[in-house]
Amino acid sequence: MRATPLVGTLTCLLLVAACSSPVHKSGDAAPAGSADPVISAATTGTPTASTPSASSSPSASSSPSARPSSSATTTAPLVLGPRGIGSLKLGMTRQQATATGMVRPFDTTGRCGVSFLRAAPAEEGNVTLSPTLGVAAISVWPGIKTPEGLRIGMSSAEMLRIYPAYRAAEGAEATNARGYVTVPGNDKASYRIATRNGKVTGLALQFRNQDCYE
Repeated sequence: MRATPLVGTLTCLLLVAACSSPVHKSGDAAPAGSADPVISAATTGTPTASTPSASSSPSASSSPSARPSSSATTTAPLVLGPRGIGSLKLGMTRQQATATGMVRPFDTTGRCGVSFLRAAPAEEGNVTLSPTLGVAAISVWPGIKTPEGLRIGMSSAEMLRIYPAYRAAEGAEATNARGYVTVPGNDKASYRIATRNGKVTGLALQFRNQDCYE
C-alpha cells in the first residue's frame, strides 16, 4: 500500500478549512462573539447615551422667580399754591373740581357754592365756588404748607420773614389781623393769612378778584 505524501495531505486540510470559514463582508452582521470594529452612531443610526449638557440642567432662570418686594405706597404731602392744592386748581368749574375726587359735594344754596376737601379734618379745608370765577378760594388746615414753608401755627414774625410783602387789611397790625400777600409764581392770586396773638391761625389761596366774600 502506497503512503500519501505528507505535503499533499496538509494542503488539502488547509483548503477545506479555508472554504468552510465564513467571510465577514462590510455591512453584514458579525458572527456572535466575534470582535468587530467600533462603528459610530452616525453610521449605524443607533442612538448612543449622551451626557446631559449644562443647558439642559435646571438653572436659576428656570426656577420660580422671587416675588418683587412690595413697597409701601407713599403719598406726597399736599402743598398750597401757587395755583391750587394737589389736582384741585383755582378757576376750575364745579364739574372739574368734583372730578378730581378731592372735594365733597358742593352746597350751592347760596350765591357762591361751598365744599370741603376730603383730606381735611371736619369743617376745615373749605373750597369756595364763584359763579363767575369757578373755584375762587381754597383754605387749608394745620400741617399744610405753602411752597415757601408757611403753615398755620407759625409765629407772625416767621411769617413776615417768609413774606415780607404781607400787608394786613384795613391797616391792622400783622400780629392780630387778616392780611394778604401776592402768591410767588401767580400774580393773579393771593395768600390770605390770618394771625392772632402773634401766631398764624388761618391760611387760604384765593383769586385776588374773588367775589364771594370780603
